[in-house]
Amino acid sequence: MQLSTIKKRNRLLPAALLVLALTATSFSTFSASGDEVIGGGRLGESGVIFDDTKGDGIAAPPDTLASSFIIADLDSGEILAAKNPHKKLPPASTLKTLTALTLLPRLGMNKIYVGTKKEPATIGNKVGIYPGRKYKIKDIWYGLMLHSGNDAAVALANASGGIKKTAALMQAKAESIQAFDTTPKSPHGLDTPGQLSSAYDLALITRAAMNRSDFRKIVKTKRYTFPKSGPKNRNRKIHNLNKLLFTYPGTLGVKTGWTTKGQNTYIGVVKRDGHTIIITFMHLKYGRDALAKELFNWGFKAIGVVDPIGKLV
Repeated sequence: MQLSTIKKRNRLLPAALLVLALTATSFSTFSASGDEVIGGGRLGESGVIFDDTKGDGIAAPPDTLASSFIIADLDSGEILAAKNPHKKLPPASTLKTLTALTLLPRLGMNKIYVGTKKEPATIGNKVGIYPGRKYKIKDIWYGLMLHSGNDAAVALANASGGIKKTAALMQAKAESIQAFDTTPKSPHGLDTPGQLSSAYDLALITRAAMNRSDFRKIVKTKRYTFPKSGPKNRNRKIHNLNKLLFTYPGTLGVKTGWTTKGQNTYIGVVKRDGHTIIITFMHLKYGRDALAKELFNWGFKAIGVVDPIGKLV
């Protein structure tokens, strides 16, 4: 049973009974204000959240102007620290992780897509999908996740029945993994009224996507040749926009993003010394890569030492 169904059916139940109903389906508790919080009550707090009660010598997480962030153990789902984790913000191109989670099972890699006029008309980053030209779905996925091609996102959505249908599929997928802060309106993450997510949800979405070997392979790829690009019909060399793949040992992906309203957004996964850390952050004006490294450095020092403040359900 979905959490939303439980909530609808139990609006008049006392809080204690509702908690009992919820424990069968999710890690969900109540904040001090009485609001239900997916992942644990402390995740409803504002500002930076971490457990420093042990006196273990771990300093507070890095100070940052990012509006929100999550640092978590990808394997266990334990959240080591966070800042405004459920704050709803524009996700920018990190939303493409939800596009991938939703559409990878639906589109065969060898399926052929014929470009339309809609792809080159899309604003922002493009890999060069051209009207009337044939492309393998596999190549379009690499164009989406490495170069963050918005034309690639439109192509994949068209191959799945169109933008509106794809947005509905993405919404259903988000709800199925309890990413209830997320409202997708597009497959690419360009600023769209009402399109929102949270640092917590981006971590949930990515954790689910990392269970797929095809997703892991794509987001870890550093360079790729995108075929038949643009009016000149040339093979185009693209590289992954996640610079940590080239500079930070153990990086496995996943996705960068930037829009005017979303500012810098980021999802990263790094494996080191037997641990795998996932970080997400949203709405940072500048210093994306530097902050990512600081959050990862803190996470690897803190894992196994600090008590978790919540959980990725």
